Amino acid sequence: MFFLFQILSKLSIEKLYFLSKLLHHFINYSFRYRKKIITENLQKAFPKKSKTQIKKIRKKFYAYLLDVIVETIKLMNFNANDLAKRVEILNPEIITKERRKEKPIIIISGHYSNWEWLLATICVYWKKNIYAIYKPLSNSFFNKLIFKIRTKFGAKMLKHKNSAKFILKNKLKPNIYFFLSDQVPESINHSHQSYFLKIKTSFSTGVERLSKKTNATVFYAEMKKIDKGRYTIEFLKISNNITEKYVRELEKTLLKSPENWLWSHNRWKR
Repeated sequence: MFFLFQILSKLSIEKLYFLSKLLHHFINYSFRYRKKIITENLQKAFPKKSKTQIKKIRKKFYAYLLDVIVETIKLMNFNANDLAKRVEILNPEIITKERRKEKPIIIISGHYSNWEWLLATICVYWKKNIYAIYKPLSNSFFNKLIFKIRTKFGAKMLKHKNSAKFILKNKLKPNIYFFLSDQVPESINHSHQSYFLKIKTSFSTGVERLSKKTNATVFYAEMKKIDKGRYTIEFLKISNNITEKYVRELEKTLLKSPENWLWSHNRWKR
């Protein structure tokens, strides 16, 4: 099956988007991937929207999700120049300047726009000592596939359960750590309660606790989709009450184009 993904990755991105468009009808009207969870999440987040409006966002979400999937497959064939033509960092100097201080940097974002292209772009721009924190997928094949894609541009993968120990051990090194912190926290004992989209929601405080113990500088990465296969990234430094500020920034980002967030995750299951 890996060979099949390699073949797909060699297709032009325009052909992959055409494939995405073909699959959209199937996933929206026939297969209806996680329709119940997506619909319930959207209804919770936007209680004043009508069924028609919710349905419209869900349809756009399916189109967005399929595009992210084919874009991720295309990373297998992309080189650094291909990626740079499609993703622009608006203010890279604030990361570069901070990196000269010889201390850790934490970049925190969410499952919005294309987080795989976000990580790859960070690796292309800053090249070394970049670690991505991840939770292994239950499907071993797709876990290996995603691992291969994420490490192609130089990212080193840290399992979530081992990440804190590694970061603390290397607190004097100018490593960059990449976190996606918008999903359900593993431990309710280390969580922060906030009103996200006006819903009481738990968020992990891991980044905030690590930043205090390592003196790491934390940046929120906002990735915006400006066209099909075209994105911008802008970094915002956040300090003090990091978890709550992250929640507020993520919410502002999400509300600009709600369909571009991962609504298929069972975010409010507890």
